[in-house]
Amino acid sequence: MARRPFEVVISKKPDPLTTLGRDILTKHTADGAASPISAAAATELEDLLDEAEAQVTAQGLLDKKKEELNEDRNLLLGLHDTQTSITEGTATFYLTSIRDFLLGKFRGSERKLGTYGFTVNSPKGEPQVIIPRNADKLTKLVGKVLEKHTEDGAGSILSVFDMAALATLNTAAAQKLTAGAKANRDKETATQNRNLALGISKGQTSRTPRTVLFHVCSIRDTLLGIYRGREQSLGDWGYTVNFNSTPPPPPPPPPGD
Repeated sequence: MARRPFEVVISKKPDPLTTLGRDILTKHTADGAASPISAAAATELEDLLDEAEAQVTAQGLLDKKKEELNEDRNLLLGLHDTQTSITEGTATFYLTSIRDFLLGKFRGSERKLGTYGFTVNSPKGEPQVIIPRNADKLTKLVGKVLEKHTEDGAGSILSVFDMAALATLNTAAAQKLTAGAKANRDKETATQNRNLALGISKGQTSRTPRTVLFHVCSIRDTLLGIYRGREQSLGDWGYTVNFNSTPPPPPPPPPGD
């Protein structure tokens, strides 16, 4: 088959694919009864575009919610960009104070901090206890410290600290952490639903029915039949038509020549 001297480009990226779908509907509406696109196809395409755009809106809202939850969580934990380990009233402040206190209590026996959940490293024989800067690891470490304090009961050496305040901070931070993770999962679901409506999800092709990609490809083929020899007219529908700058190679000679 001879190569076509042109190519109708259809992007599989969400934004340009959505824009193309809307351009097709705009031209279809403008042509009215003269439009070669069936009313049923136009209606389904519009419904799919509405669904995809609704999921994009949901993505934005969930992303904003996740960012707000993460910021609130970090402020409670002391992980915000504006905070340091000496920012009072944060989980990092309490945890750093407890670590230093325990290092004083167990000087020479620093490994005992492991019973409180701390990780003790000894590079070159010098004990180091690093406070994690990861929200999940930090809340889990606080939980282990609180658990050891509770186990020791009235004899806990950590009673010099406001452990109730630390517990309240950690509970609130853990709730924000969980809610943020859920918002992120919901955002991923919205992204998947958008892709399914557009027809660009894994396993879908331009022949997968009830997708935007299916309709814009079907409409492209319909228009190529109508505008044969005038393919640039597809630009009026939002399509990008690229014409080859070099002629196709000549056909091979017939057998026996």
